[in-house]
Amino acid sequence: MGHDDEQAVLAADARRIAALVAGDVATVDALTADDYTHVETNGGRRDKAGFLALLAQPDFRFVRWDVEENVARVFGDVAVVTGRYRNVVRNAQGEQPEKHARHLRVWVRTNGAWRNVAHQATAIVEKAAPRPQPQPR
Repeated sequence: MGHDDEQAVLAADARRIAALVAGDVATVDALTADDYTHVETNGGRRDKAGFLALLAQPDFRFVRWDVEENVARVFGDVAVVTGRYRNVVRNAQGEQPEKHARHLRVWVRTNGAWRNVAHQATAIVEKAAPRPQPQPR
């Protein structure tokens, strides 16, 4: 337990991301729990069937997915993975602007295998430089 479990969860998480970029719906399906919930950066929600249907669309593809930070904490047969990423999606409207976000994924170990049961993404809005304040006269 401990460090080995954290590494196993992070390895499953990395396989998930690689499968998303490769368009490998079968691997994403295998790594995803049947009662999965995906909360998008825009507040939308999908279940497993909806998420897999999106990935299976011929005009949808993750062009790039760069993980900036990924930390796993394991609590018995449940793990929480948090971090930051940047990705780019191509859909029917073309390549979309890069998304910078924080993620929280919950993984559950069932029959010895880790399955992603929930994913929440929150967009990181780059803050504009502060506007200069008028100087007193």
